[in-house]
Amino acid sequence: MRSRSEVQSSGWALVVMAFINMIWGAAYPITKPALHDMPPISFAFWRFVVALIVLIPLAPRATWALISGTERKRFFVMGLIGFCATQITQVEALTLSPSTHIALLSATTPLWVAGLAHYMLGERITRRMIIGIGVAICGMILVLNPQSSGEVGWGALIGYAIYLVSAFCWGMYNVMGRSLMQTHSPVATTAAAAFYGVICLLPFAVGEYAFGMVTHITGATVSGILYTGLMVTVVGYLALFWSLQRATSGKVSAMMYFQPIAGVAFAWVWLHERPNFLFFAGSALTLLGVWFVTSQPSETNQLMTASEQ
Repeated sequence: MRSRSEVQSSGWALVVMAFINMIWGAAYPITKPALHDMPPISFAFWRFVVALIVLIPLAPRATWALISGTERKRFFVMGLIGFCATQITQVEALTLSPSTHIALLSATTPLWVAGLAHYMLGERITRRMIIGIGVAICGMILVLNPQSSGEVGWGALIGYAIYLVSAFCWGMYNVMGRSLMQTHSPVATTAAAAFYGVICLLPFAVGEYAFGMVTHITGATVSGILYTGLMVTVVGYLALFWSLQRATSGKVSAMMYFQPIAGVAFAWVWLHERPNFLFFAGSALTLLGVWFVTSQPSETNQLMTASEQ
């Protein structure tokens, strides 16, 4: 039986992660205005450069050992998938679709993690998980119905498809990184993968300018880069690792449902994107479905907690 101090520590860990998920959810409406003034891939590149400037000094020797060691190819693949492919598709989706809808789609990440963990790691998919996936799909159909919002057209639908690719890549990153998070320093692991991610993003960022795209340094670009680089990546990951030392991964992952709620709330206030009744009904169904998948005790829950914006 756990002591009173352990219970209190676990409770504080969940409070911290609820707050962090609100920070992650707010990233969608905060990022969208910045993408009007800066090419999307360049935005992702500079976001992670800022994060690396902070992360590497926290564990310089451990990070260098992972970057140059025998597992460097594995970290390169993780950086390519988790930071390069995920971020390119995410920012491209944000340029095409309402940020409220993208915030909701971020809550489907556990569905991808469950499916990939079943395929790659042989983890069981139960009847409860199948029901949850079905309920979540019904919710997304309501939300993504082109008739449900005047803002939704073919461009937004393409944005949805692109973001689902982003969620798939992030789920793959989580599954691949599971053993690494258990055997290496979390900060060094994140920094090493982000290092290779930045290298992979560089030619795409240069290509944007080669094709005539330009950057306007505005308050939106600076605040967007600093917010996603420092708050979302650095503070978010450190808080996640701190919380996982004090609470079970299943409970920590449950706090991610604050993320789309925060995303919708901030977009409503910040960008005046006003969702209608079908959006809220579909959101409720989607979150209910994801809860069905993640609330049961299973090894898959350990993977879900590494999800980020």
